[in-house]
Amino acid sequence: MKFKEHFLLYTLIPLSILFVAASYVRFIVTYDYMVTYEADCNPDEQSCFIGCLDDECTEEYYYYNITKEASNLNKQCGKDITDCENAYICLEDDQDSCVITYCQPELGDLECAHYKSLDTI
Repeated sequence: MKFKEHFLLYTLIPLSILFVAASYVRFIVTYDYMVTYEADCNPDEQSCFIGCLDDECTEEYYYYNITKEASNLNKQCGKDITDCENAYICLEDDQDSCVITYCQPELGDLECAHYKSLDTI
């Protein structure tokens, strides 16, 4: 009788606990998600995105985007990816999930820094 009176309470609380536990395992324990981050880019060698350090854009920086699985990144570099060389390249063990994206103005990327190839000089 009590279950029928508090049906939502007895079903929503256990389901909420299961949802939180499953999310914890997925994101914190197994790192089952993709991450995208910026890496330094040389506009003399690659077509780079242009970013600004402040709102007035008085100082620019150049970057490209890397997308990797968080589990692979954690195996390759540990918790700190800032000093890890493997974080900025695609390795053999993550070739099917690693993508490096350079700026492509023909696809609508407006803020690109173009490099000049040796053929055009």
